[in-house]
Amino acid sequence: MHYGRAFTAGVVGALAMSLVMAFLRAVGIPLHIEAELAAALGTRAWLVGLAAHLLIGGAVGVGYGIAFELILRESGVGPGVLLGAYNTIFAGFVWAAIGGPGRFWSQVGPRGVIALFIAHMTFGAVVGAAFKAEQKMLA
Repeated sequence: MHYGRAFTAGVVGALAMSLVMAFLRAVGIPLHIEAELAAALGTRAWLVGLAAHLLIGGAVGVGYGIAFELILRESGVGPGVLLGAYNTIFAGFVWAAIGGPGRFWSQVGPRGVIALFIAHMTFGAVVGAAFKAEQKMLA
């Protein structure tokens, strides 16, 4: 597996996720993930939160790459969206643990829960499209 390619795909996916969240903020869903991450790191600097988000995205991208290679044996938008849905469940509890917008972003209301799925499934779709699995499942 190419770890660098997986990490890069994760960074690009996190950037796409940030863009989706910017759109969601524009339509009235107050998701300030970069600010939440900055606060978790003890600062108010939005840029620090963005950098943390991109680095976390890269690390998660490596995890996705491993899952594409060893479990799914394929990559692409569909497998990426599937992993994104599973990742949403994990992320829903992580946000509650670090004091973000609640378990599954529930402090934002039902729109927050939907936004969590949209953001993570977008991440998965981008990572799946950008990362090419080296192994293919035999037909």
